[in-house]
Amino acid sequence: MERGLGSTVCLAAPLNISASKPSMIYGYHLAFSNELQDEHTPNTIKISPSDFIDSSTCFNIQVYQNNQEKNVTLATDRVFDKPEIGQKWFFQVEDTIEFMWETQSGKISYRFLAEATEDIFRFWLYHIVLPIYFSIGEVYKFLHAGAVEIEDKSVLFMAPSHGGKSTLTDYFIQRGHPLITDDKMATFEREGVYYAVPAHPYHRPFRTVEVLGHLCENPSTQIHPIHAIYILEKSAPDAQITIRTLKGIEKFSRLHEGGEMNFSFFTPQYVSYLAGLANRVNVFAITVPHDLERLKEVYTVITNHTLQLQG
Repeated sequence: MERGLGSTVCLAAPLNISASKPSMIYGYHLAFSNELQDEHTPNTIKISPSDFIDSSTCFNIQVYQNNQEKNVTLATDRVFDKPEIGQKWFFQVEDTIEFMWETQSGKISYRFLAEATEDIFRFWLYHIVLPIYFSIGEVYKFLHAGAVEIEDKSVLFMAPSHGGKSTLTDYFIQRGHPLITDDKMATFEREGVYYAVPAHPYHRPFRTVEVLGHLCENPSTQIHPIHAIYILEKSAPDAQITIRTLKGIEKFSRLHEGGEMNFSFFTPQYVSYLAGLANRVNVFAITVPHDLERLKEVYTVITNHTLQLQG
């Protein structure tokens, strides 16, 4: 299905995007066009506006209904399932903005389709485009999770949409725990160890459409091994809070349910990665009473349980 692809000319006035906080996102420095930056600096992505984005060669097209109530289009000039160095990718948000890059190029161009604020630009870049960029480039695999540090240990919370992970993440943040990620957990594996990469310092406890989020005062800045993953299970307001260890096929299945950026063309590699993650990382199911007044109890149970784990 094709939606407005082709060579186009920018009609919206460009924004003067500032190079203010945050300086590192997903372990990379974002060099905006108004910064003096050596293009060969390691772990740098150059972000530049463009008056002209030619997407006419991106003939392979998929359209998705994004949770921001807009259609988004992802297109490429080659096949989806085997990304190659130099392969072109085009991402368009209906009536808002479009982005283009090449696989592992270290450069992303953008063009506004309508007048927009800097926060809307950063929302789409930080929350959506960069995770796609890193997934396609096979830099990280993403989980749909919130995450915080508990005494320098990376702890992840997974749940279906509206399952309470953002609320629980916010509760930990309010008590001084560094934020690792609000929603999209970048991970990678080295020598059998799975790591959690801090995303950006914005937190969205309430999922308002196209809102960048609150700037967290205490974001995580270090990459640590994943210490534990807690999968939240809603329970009755007066239910007991329990934790059980997940094993075998249930463990893998619950992780797979929480997959993020799992486009169909990523599936084989993603399934293999999750299988390895399931074999190496502690995963638990915790019952969470449907009562905000009991969040303190949930917080205490998770904190004590985490600190008792080996590793």
